[in-house]
Amino acid sequence: MLVSAKPAAGLRSVEDVRRDIQHGRSAELWQAIVDKVDKETQEPVIVARQRNRTYSLVATTCNRIKDAALVALITGERRYADAALAQIEVLFDEREWPDWADKAHLNAGLNSDLRHGQFARAVGLAYDWIYPLLGPDERARIVAGVDRCAIQRFKASVAAEETWIRRQSNWKTSVVGGFAILGMALGDDHPDAEWLREFADPLMDKYMEVFGPQGEFNESPQYASSTCNVVDHYLAKYYMSGGQERPVQLEQLRDFSRWFLYCILPPDRMIAFGDGHTSGAPNVSYFCAVASALRDPVTQWMYLRYVEHSRSDTRRRAQELLYYDSTLKPQPPTGRLPLGRSFPAQAGIATSRSSWDPERPISIVYSKARTEDVHRHDDWGQVCIDGFGQRLVVDLGSPPVYPRTDKQQYYNYQQCGHNVLVLGDDELDVTWREWRQGRLVDAQFDDSRGGAWTFDLSEVYGKGRTVRRQVIHLLPRVVVVLDEATLPTSERIRLRWHTSSPARADAQGRFTVTQRGVTLAGSINNLVGKTKIIVDRHEYLPPYDKGRLGNPYPQRHEPFIETQARSDRFRTLSLFCVTGLEETVEAWQQEDDGWRIQTPEGIVEVVLNEGELIARRADGSQLSLSDHNK
Repeated sequence: MLVSAKPAAGLRSVEDVRRDIQHGRSAELWQAIVDKVDKETQEPVIVARQRNRTYSLVATTCNRIKDAALVALITGERRYADAALAQIEVLFDEREWPDWADKAHLNAGLNSDLRHGQFARAVGLAYDWIYPLLGPDERARIVAGVDRCAIQRFKASVAAEETWIRRQSNWKTSVVGGFAILGMALGDDHPDAEWLREFADPLMDKYMEVFGPQGEFNESPQYASSTCNVVDHYLAKYYMSGGQERPVQLEQLRDFSRWFLYCILPPDRMIAFGDGHTSGAPNVSYFCAVASALRDPVTQWMYLRYVEHSRSDTRRRAQELLYYDSTLKPQPPTGRLPLGRSFPAQAGIATSRSSWDPERPISIVYSKARTEDVHRHDDWGQVCIDGFGQRLVVDLGSPPVYPRTDKQQYYNYQQCGHNVLVLGDDELDVTWREWRQGRLVDAQFDDSRGGAWTFDLSEVYGKGRTVRRQVIHLLPRVVVVLDEATLPTSERIRLRWHTSSPARADAQGRFTVTQRGVTLAGSINNLVGKTKIIVDRHEYLPPYDKGRLGNPYPQRHEPFIETQARSDRFRTLSLFCVTGLEETVEAWQQEDDGWRIQTPEGIVEVVLNEGELIARRADGSQLSLSDHNK
C-alpha cells in the first residue's frame, strides 16, 4: 500500500524507493527514519494505562508503528518488523491500553472515535508492509486484535448511526478513511474487509464536496491538515488497483493547496481563525504527494519550505518518504502568485501581504467574512495583522484544551474574543447552529499597491441593523479599517482590537503595541457620537475556566483595546502602521483633511471623503473603497 511490491506503470515500487534513498532529500528522510526507529527499538513500547488517549499520544504511537514497518519493508530485516509488531500487539492488551478512544469521546457515549481511525490506518499500513516477514500466527493475532479493539467498535458506531459518520468533517476522513485503509490491507484475512472499503467509498467521495470553487476548506485552517487523510485514501486505492483507478480527486486539491499557502503566516504559523491555536504550525508533509500528483512546483516549494516546522506528532515520515518526488523542482510563489487573494466560499477569507518573504514580510493582513461549517468561532468579519513575522493584532485562538460542551461561555468562542463589533448588552443572540453569515462583497488586489475589500455583516447582526466593515492594506505597511453600523434603536456598541502585548494608549485614541522589536502604531478615531477607549485583559471565570476533563486553564490574561459607545449609529476608523526593529516609530496625526503618518517610504495619508475611503502613498498611488460597495 502506497508503494508497489513489483514495478508497475505509474506506481512507485519498493526497488524505486531503495534507489531513491541513496541520494538527496530522500536519503536524508530515510536516515532520519532509520535513526528514529533504531532509537525507539531501545525504548519501552508506548502504553496508555491511565493516560488519556489524546491526539498527540496516539499519533506518536502510530508513527512509531509505521516507521518501523516501513524500515522493515525497505531493508527486509526481521528486527524492524518485530519492533512494529511489539507496538501493535501491546495495543490489544487491555491492561496497557484500556481503550483506544479519547476519554472525552467515551464520555459522550461514542462507540468509536478519531483514535480508532488513527490506529486503523497505522496498523493497516504496517500490516501490509510487514506481511511477508510475519508468520501465520502473528498475522492472525493482528487480525483478531484489530477486530476486537477496532472493527467491532466501528461497526457499532455505524449501527448506532452516530452523527459524525456522515457529517462533513475531519472525523469522516480520519475514521471512515482509516478503516477503509485497514480494509484494503486486510483483504481476504478478515470477513469485513470488503465492507469497510465499500462503506467508505461513497462517503469519501461525498466528502470532496467540502472544498469550495477556489479550494476553500469547510473547517478552520488548522483543521485543514486533516486533508492528509484524503490523500492517503485515494493513493491507497490507486495502489490497490494496480494503477488502474487514477486518483482524479487529487486534482481538486490543486486549488486547496493555494488556499492553504495563503493561510500560512511566516515564519512558521497557520492562521488561527475558528478553532485553532495561535502557535499552530503548518502541517505540510503530505503536500509532497499533492505536488507530485499535480506536477506543481509551487506546492513542492511550500512543502520543502515549511515541513521542518511541523510538529513531530503530525509529521508522518513514513508516508512522506513514499510520497516525495525528487524529480519535481520547487518554485517559490514570488512572481507566480499574487500577493493578495480573496476566497469568497466557506469562511470567506481575504488576505494581503507585502511580499512572499517566508521569514519576515513587512506586513500581512488576514480577515474573514464568514464562520466555518465546523470548528467555528463567532468571528464574522475578523481582521488580524502580522508584521516582520510577529503577531500584532491577533486572533486569540481556542483555549489550551477543549472546553466543556457549552463552548459559547468561553470568551475565545464569543464575539468579544475577536476583533469585531459587539452590539447590544449581550453576545450575539443567535444559537450555535444558526447559519447567519457575512458576505465578501468586493475585493481588489494589486501587487504594487496592496488590497482593499468590503464585508457586509448585516445578516449576522439581524434585527434591522446595517453593518459594514471595509479594509485597505496599502503596501508595504499601512492598514485601514472602517466600521459602520446603523441601528433601529440606541444600543451598547463595542469594538475590540486584541493585541499581542498590552497597548500603550493616549487620550486621543492613539496607541502602540510592540512585539520583539516590531511596533504597531495604531489610532482609533470615532467619527460620530461620544465614545470612550479602555485597555483591559480577558480572564477565564468559574465555572468556565476548565477543560472538558475538568483540568484548570492557565490564565493568559490576553490584552485588548476597546472603544465603547451607546448610540443608534457607529462609525469608527482604525489606522495601523507596522515598523521594524531599526525603523523610527511615528504616530498618526489627524489634520483637517484626514490622517497622516511618516513611514520609511514617505508620508501616507488616509482621507475619508463623502462616500469614499482613500489611502494614499507619497508617490501618489492609492487604494480606495466607495459606498457603492454596500
